[in-house]
Amino acid sequence: MLKKIITSIVILISCSSVKAQYGNTYHEIGFMAGPVFFQSDFGEKGNFDNAIKNVGFSAGVFYYLSLNSNRSHFADNFKLRLEASFMKVELQHYGKYVEGNSLFAQKLRAMSSDLKAGNVGIQLEYYPFKTDDYSGATFTPYISAGTQITSYNVTAESSLGPIGTSNTMINKYIDGFKSDSGIAVSLTTSLGFRYKLADYHAVIVDARLQYYFTDWMDGMNPDKEIYKENKTNDYSATLNVGYVYYFN
Repeated sequence: MLKKIITSIVILISCSSVKAQYGNTYHEIGFMAGPVFFQSDFGEKGNFDNAIKNVGFSAGVFYYLSLNSNRSHFADNFKLRLEASFMKVELQHYGKYVEGNSLFAQKLRAMSSDLKAGNVGIQLEYYPFKTDDYSGATFTPYISAGTQITSYNVTAESSLGPIGTSNTMINKYIDGFKSDSGIAVSLTTSLGFRYKLADYHAVIVDARLQYYFTDWMDGMNPDKEIYKENKTNDYSATLNVGYVYYFN
């Protein structure tokens, strides 16, 4: 997976560099990292512990293109971001259903998944007060939307023994819990800002929601016709802090 991510980064940067050489553009590069809160079929819905403890780590690099021609509205207010990132999350059940010493609770507590995923994608950022290329402002907020392609690998297991049997699983998960890998498409939306430290240097803070068009990234997908509470696909929330270097 790491090799695929590195290859994708090289391709994205190479393509962007060609565009920057032959077009009128500003271009920038940077990196980001932060916690990722993964929401899935693990844990009780709406439980605070489930929301904050199923947390992992995300890191990535990005490359910006912004226009520098004709002073158009698009050039003044938009940036295009190409990015590649990696995340790792360990998932467990939290909430009232894992409390106590019943066999049901013990089986839930014993379940876990180790998720590793690489993302490659694109997003369009809108700066309502113009981008820092044109405004010269120190603080520039933005909102964005985009799409990602995710390559994931998840290892699902139980500390009680091999999964997929009634000895380790409650009935709900016997046929809906497995180790798997695959490719998923996702949609993203972000709210963030840049803070310019000096010429050519800025920090970025980016809060992102990412919705995946699969329910298998966590290794768990109970029958939705029977278990209506598990009808939502997996999604994540990430808070990244990063650094941007301006080439122009």
